[in-house]
Amino acid sequence: MILKKKYIGLLIIPQVIFIQYISRFPDLIEKYYSLGFYQYFSSFTRSIFSVFSFSLGDIIYLSVFIYIIIKLFKKTIFKQFDFSVSFKSLIYYTSIIHFVFYLLWGLNYYRTPIQEKLAIKSTYTIKELKIISKELIIKSNKLHRKIAISDSSATEIPYSINEINKIATLGYKNLRIIRDNYPEIKSNNLVVKKSILSLPLTYFGFSGYVNPFTNESQINSLMPKNNMPHTASHEIAHQLGFAQELECNFIAFLNTTYNEDEYFKYSGYTFALKQCLNELYKYDKPSYNSLLKLINKGILKDYNNTSEFWRKYSNPIEDISKSGYDKFLKFNNVKEGIKSYNKSVSLIINYYKNNKN
Repeated sequence: MILKKKYIGLLIIPQVIFIQYISRFPDLIEKYYSLGFYQYFSSFTRSIFSVFSFSLGDIIYLSVFIYIIIKLFKKTIFKQFDFSVSFKSLIYYTSIIHFVFYLLWGLNYYRTPIQEKLAIKSTYTIKELKIISKELIIKSNKLHRKIAISDSSATEIPYSINEINKIATLGYKNLRIIRDNYPEIKSNNLVVKKSILSLPLTYFGFSGYVNPFTNESQINSLMPKNNMPHTASHEIAHQLGFAQELECNFIAFLNTTYNEDEYFKYSGYTFALKQCLNELYKYDKPSYNSLLKLINKGILKDYNNTSEFWRKYSNPIEDISKSGYDKFLKFNNVKEGIKSYNKSVSLIINYYKNNKN
């Protein structure tokens, strides 16, 4: 068994070489994997796992974690820990997980970027950033007045998490950018589930995730509800085969702002506004401060409530987990790493200025 583990473990070397080689051909990955094999396989797995109201992927992760802890505890207590054997087992399982991950979902990191597919510019000027930011403020203020008691009142979505997820999934059925540019994408059985690991996710600093092995989308049920429409839409984009965080943020922006529901529109526009203001702060603080005064106080309260939530759970583990995720993204063709979340601004600006809704 140890001999078999050794050779299976060594297969990770040709796997890594193959991934690096095939990554040079994003068009082939787009056609035959992301819009080919992956669509049929993910559609099949969703038809199975959508039957369960709970996240089977969460249970699998939790079970594996508990198994490893118990195994290590027993080996340590009974002094059976053998570093050589354990290392070979680690390489063995890493090789298997690496193979399954890229087969079932991971190759989507190397598909044709959405900005190339849609011919969207990836750059913008500070002037454009200020113009779009001001327009987003007008949109956000207008929506805020419709759903809040007053300009200075914070908002609260009157839907359950299940209702939010239902609206988010239905939105993708009619999302033009998907229908017109990605007709191969199969949007059946889209379900976003409340993660039973929401508390650990919160301490790790994550609002949701997609399980690459079960193709289930999970949302952190503890986070402020105002953020859930965009987060649910973001995770569904991952589920449909978009791996890059900036692309999922962009698609989620469209799924929320083109939605008929005003709470969803508000979530989408205020998300985009915050992203744009964060970028403007880096390059033009006077303009940032000037625009900040135009925003309804209630919207600023919503932003502050979100910040307070994450600040309350801030801890060293979050820094470690995000550092690890940053390295994971960089390894998978995301040069900016975790900072790529903010790179959706370029897509939002260049798309929005030509397709205002």
